[in-house]
Amino acid sequence: MRSDMLGFMPSLKDIDLSRLLVVLVRPRFPENIGAAARVVANMGLGGLRVVEPERPWAEPMQRLASTCGREVLDGMEQYASLAKALADTVGAAATTARTGYKRGELLSPRRAAPELLAWAQGGPVALVFGPEDRGLTTAQLDRCQLSVCIPTDQASSLNLAQAVMVMAYELRVAALEREFASGSGPAPASHGEMMGLHRHLMDGLVAIGTLKADNPEHFYRPIKNVIERGRPSSREVRAMRGIARQMLWLSGQVKEPEVEKK
Repeated sequence: MRSDMLGFMPSLKDIDLSRLLVVLVRPRFPENIGAAARVVANMGLGGLRVVEPERPWAEPMQRLASTCGREVLDGMEQYASLAKALADTVGAAATTARTGYKRGELLSPRRAAPELLAWAQGGPVALVFGPEDRGLTTAQLDRCQLSVCIPTDQASSLNLAQAVMVMAYELRVAALEREFASGSGPAPASHGEMMGLHRHLMDGLVAIGTLKADNPEHFYRPIKNVIERGRPSSREVRAMRGIARQMLWLSGQVKEPEVEKK
């Protein structure tokens, strides 16, 4: 081991990644759930959430979790939908191997890690992984604020647990190097507040004819991406929802615009 690394090792125990959560959406194999639990324990992340697992069999999960990951398995939470799994988070990053305009801007894990750590100063942050055979849908990606793609060669598909380890490792390295924002500003709005804003603003834009009513999600996506990059606070979200209410009022869909309570 290099001598300049010897003084670096004690700080490993001082890193707090407890607000970073791994969320597996419809994992097919219990072994991957167990291996992901082991990664959560190895890297010191905050927990494991599973959405509609196909085979939540205890024995293979525990075997792959090893001794260190079994406590994570004991505390694992299961959810009926991704929306419920993300309800208490302030942000979520979706992992995807597929590219295209519908996927929006894709960040590498190294670029995404400092931003995710900055979000975590305001509350829980989810790292979302899709099923082994097909990954996350576009609708599921739309529930997340960032999309992350692990750079690979022509064989782009990674084992699920491998992908979890890559993300967790980059987060831990970024935390050790302190390459993220100080968090001195207001806390970002919660995931639920952001989803409410997008629905409200999309309805308002449809009402005034800016978006087409037959497929508003598609045409709203660029606007959503701009808003998400800004990481608005709860107060800023309320202000933007005031604009949405005004649009609905001008279009005659509500009787009068509401005034924000201070």
